Amino acid sequence: MIITDKNKILGFLRGKTKDYRGRTFKEIIYSSDEVLERCHDQVQQIFPLHEESCHASTYPIITPEIAEEAKKDSKILDNLRLAKNRFEKFFAIGEYENIDSQREWCKNGNHNLLRITRIIRCLRLFGLETEAKEFYKNIISNTMFFELEKTTYDYWHKAYCDDVWKTLQG
Repeated sequence: MIITDKNKILGFLRGKTKDYRGRTFKEIIYSSDEVLERCHDQVQQIFPLHEESCHASTYPIITPEIAEEAKKDSKILDNLRLAKNRFEKFFAIGEYENIDSQREWCKNGNHNLLRITRIIRCLRLFGLETEAKEFYKNIISNTMFFELEKTTYDYWHKAYCDDVWKTLQG
């Protein structure tokens, strides 16, 4: 089921309402690493995009109108920054750098590689360009030792550099 209700999406991002499974924004980001790894739908909830997901059955879809309203809401922006920081810790990058932890997920075909693309794109959709740049640079500098496929880096680069709304046209 696709969630398009602006009030539901923005309410969840503000931390005022729960997602379709009864979780709050902060419950998701304060989940253990094990839960974040095992549960595959929470990333769609806290980092919503403007396009459909092949990896979750229920997820929000944002519109330019939703994104513009969110950009004016400091609580939403703070929550997105908090989520970015939580995933930096989860991925063991940036200030949390730990190559042994990175080795667990930094493999070709790992679902976390797709999550990274989503996080970069979401941050940009909501106007958090500085945060997207920081996340992108941390990911690049922390993964170059793992011999990931070039296409992985191409997806991350596209999420970081392209017009984020362009994907709506194809």
